[in-house]
Amino acid sequence: MHVPDVHGVEAKRIESLVQLSGARILDVGCGDGRLTRLAAAQGVSVYAFDSNAERVEQARAAADAQRVRFGVHGAEALDVARESFDVALCGWSL
Repeated sequence: MHVPDVHGVEAKRIESLVQLSGARILDVGCGDGRLTRLAAAQGVSVYAFDSNAERVEQARAAADAQRVRFGVHGAEALDVARESFDVALCGWSL
């Protein structure tokens, strides 16, 4: 069951733990882009991926296309250099 975060508690908690402003962000298991949108609003760039192509298309439709790149694959197929990102977000995808 998904309960909308109408008070922005999740975003505030993430922002209290990590610096998103100006960061290169990896969004693992992006789903419909809930965290992708947060990341794109503050980060320099975002690479968001999910194994579900339909969910990635939902995320793509709601995202800032200039800051976000998308992939359709699982975490085991991630093929980017380790030092490419400053922050990795992973919400509800384990």
